[in-house]
Amino acid sequence: MTIVHARSSWRALGVVASVTAVIPLCLAGCAPAVESDASAAELRAAPDSNLMTVPVDRTYDVTEINLIAPLGASSLHEALGERISSTGTMVVRDGMIMSADLQVVIDDMPEASFVQTRPTMLVRDDIEETVTSVGTLSVGGLTQPNTSVELKPTELGEDQAQFDVTFAIPDNLLVSTAGLPFDEISAHLVLTAQ
Repeated sequence: MTIVHARSSWRALGVVASVTAVIPLCLAGCAPAVESDASAAELRAAPDSNLMTVPVDRTYDVTEINLIAPLGASSLHEALGERISSTGTMVVRDGMIMSADLQVVIDDMPEASFVQTRPTMLVRDDIEETVTSVGTLSVGGLTQPNTSVELKPTELGEDQAQFDVTFAIPDNLLVSTAGLPFDEISAHLVLTAQ
């Protein structure tokens, strides 16, 4: 009798364990969904952080140009005086030049213009670094796409930006506009924020 009783107890214990394990699963699986009034977490940045600020487009207008090269350009600039004119705009957003459209007219030479075709990243930590901007260069109405222009930022502030700009005039434009006595131009541009 004792052996039979032990087997019955073992079976009873197994049934109780099985029922106990199944009850929580049934209660969790059959329970209705609980509605909660919990609000979504609100994100906040520190007052001195710019992590959450939306980047702002800053538009600059060309206000001054000073020729650096070709050799003797400064004396050429002084001699020509007001016969050198430049116009254009540059849009900067969060350390990147988003668009640039610059025109330069020197005396009776063909007008030169540059229109940037893709954004150019400016390095913030080292403002002296030269970057390359790619766009379409036009001289006297003839265009050369994918022309590289070197830009060296010398000042980049909220009110004013200054760049040293250097570009080589492609050979096909030099042949077509034989009136140009040089094949590379460098200038210092001063831009003022709108």
